[in-house]
Amino acid sequence: MAERREYRKAELDVIEATPEAIISGSLDDEIRARMAATIEAEAPIKESLLFKRVINSMSLKKVGSKILPAFVRIASALPCRISEDDGERVFHSSSEGECFRPTPDPSVRYSYQIPTEEAVNCLEYILEREQRIITKSELSRLFKAELGYERMGAQVDSLFRRAAKSPLLKRTGNGRFTI
Repeated sequence: MAERREYRKAELDVIEATPEAIISGSLDDEIRARMAATIEAEAPIKESLLFKRVINSMSLKKVGSKILPAFVRIASALPCRISEDDGERVFHSSSEGECFRPTPDPSVRYSYQIPTEEAVNCLEYILEREQRIITKSELSRLFKAELGYERMGAQVDSLFRRAAKSPLLKRTGNGRFTI
């Protein structure tokens, strides 16, 4: 059964780094350790958010085209499971389990940064909790409320639509959702 957990943002000490040091490879071990700590705290985590967490902890503003190859190279060699979600890589820890973590505060994580499989876990949680057949529109409303969103914006709606297509969710003959 999927469970609801509190979202934990990785706590990384802020250091001063330069793009040149990253490009040279002298910070590879530091970047690898920061990525591993972020994955352990926040997995499953999309690649863009993983990179953002690490780059912000290094006092830089963004992963530009000059340093992106170094980040991709380091992330690709991490000893963790990597899957794909809507064209973006997702990094997993061995301890993440089947859960979802509401994060309506955009300073922590935007809805487009939530992996689809986490949204599927939320839908499974709702269906198991409700113990009844639910229409798509009602499930959408419950999904939005469970994740803590005031309204169903385009990004939240897109996340719901991707998750609702999961073959892991059971449907009745008329398209309603059930456990």
